Amino acid sequence: MTRLDSRIRSFVAMAVVAALVGLGATAGWEAVRAQGHSHTHSPGAADPGGWYKRLSPDARAAAIERQFRGFETTMAEVAYRYTEMYFGGLDGNWGYAGHMAHEMGNAITAGLERRPQYRKSADALFLKGPYPQVVDAIKAKDLALFKQRIEALRAACTACHAAEAHPFIKIGVPTVRRNPVVND
Repeated sequence: MTRLDSRIRSFVAMAVVAALVGLGATAGWEAVRAQGHSHTHSPGAADPGGWYKRLSPDARAAAIERQFRGFETTMAEVAYRYTEMYFGGLDGNWGYAGHMAHEMGNAITAGLERRPQYRKSADALFLKGPYPQVVDAIKAKDLALFKQRIEALRAACTACHAAEAHPFIKIGVPTVRRNPVVND
């Protein structure tokens, strides 16, 4: 390879790198602009009160209930809290595990307030049995006891789902962490 060929290759490589850097900078700038974008409406299209205020007062409670949806939003939060509690316990991050257990209880309580028809099963199969036992294992900071009680909790959750005509929802051992919490 001649000296000229080497210079041309170097020039081409630098031009490609410069183009890629320029494209990256442009994409980054557009991402920043998009995040700072605020929607503006023409004066005639302004929405002074939003969807909620357009409803009659009698229709508002039902609309809010639709937004909260059924018990499935509760179960989505419970699944998240359960997974985080599980990994907190495995990691020996008992403060985090306890926090997630507490918040899981709060989520179920709020869900049962919205959907009281599930109270009987929740109390009998979860809230008055395996759930406080898992909380006690967390307070004791006992990993072996925690694992044992998690198994009882999983079985109770699956039984509760079956009792509420959802036998196809079977609770397993979490395998994927959802939150990158680390133990100090």
